Formats: sequence, C-alpha cells, structure tokens
Amino acid sequence: MGPSTDFPEALAALGLRTTPTNRQDLARRVAARHPASQPWSAVQTAAYRRVWEELESGCEADASLAA
Repeated sequence: MGPSTDFPEALAALGLRTTPTNRQDLARRVAARHPASQPWSAVQTAAYRRVWEELESGCEADASLAA
C-alpha cells in the first residue's frame, strides 16, 4: 500500500467504515480498534498515513475557504 492507495481501501485496512471528521477523530477511532500492545503491519501503517494525508488536505482546503 503506497501513497496512491485508494482512500476507501485505506479506511478498510484500518477497520473504519466511515471517514473520520478530523485527525483527532482518526487517532481516537484507530486507537480504539488497534491496541498499542499489538504491532501494526506495514499495510496498516501505510493506510493510516493515507487517511491522515486525506484529512490534512481537507483541512487545508477548509482553511483557504475561511480566509
């Protein structure tokens, strides 16, 4: 799974059915599903990065609209 990974595929790899509302929501929802005692696979790590980037680009778009 790389940077071009499909967003819905990334959500599924993390066990999420809907898009988190923001980065804090992403962190909270993933932490609830993936206990810290279990190491992540490379796929889960890449999926988290992909979802984070998607949320980050959405935040930037929202900020430019508010300016």
